[in-house]
Order: sequence, then structure tokens, then C-alpha cells
Amino acid sequence: MLDFMSGTGGRLVRATFGILLVISGVSMGGWYWLLVPMGLFMIGTGVMNYCPAVLAFPQYKAEKLTDKYPTYKLKK
Repeated sequence: MLDFMSGTGGRLVRATFGILLVISGVSMGGWYWLLVPMGLFMIGTGVMNYCPAVLAFPQYKAEKLTDKYPTYKLKK
């Protein structure tokens, strides 16, 4: 799942869902305006190609770094 969300498909999903949240919050008004900041956050993460779910799994990030850069030594 993290591979997908960190890739191009995940970026599109996050950005699309963020746009839908912003549109929903603006069109429904009232307390639904609270959806707008979350939607903007999701759009931002999609545009910047950063998946915040990776923060919950630091071992995943360490494995990807060592796969991409074999000389990268991580202290565990």
C-alpha cells in the first residue's frame, strides 16, 4: 500500500480526493468548511509527491533508502 501511495497513482488519488473535499466543503457550507484544510493538505502532499503515511512506518523509509542507495548506512 505504501508503494502505491508513494507513487504516481497515490499522488493522483490524494490530489483528487483533496479537490473533492474542498469542493464539498465550499458547496455545503456550515461546519463542512472544516473539510477544506484537510483537502488543501491532501492536494499539497499530492503536488509535492510526499506521502505522510510513510512517517508512521520509519522502517519502510529505511528499507527504500538502502535499496536506492546501497552505500547509505542507517544506524538502527
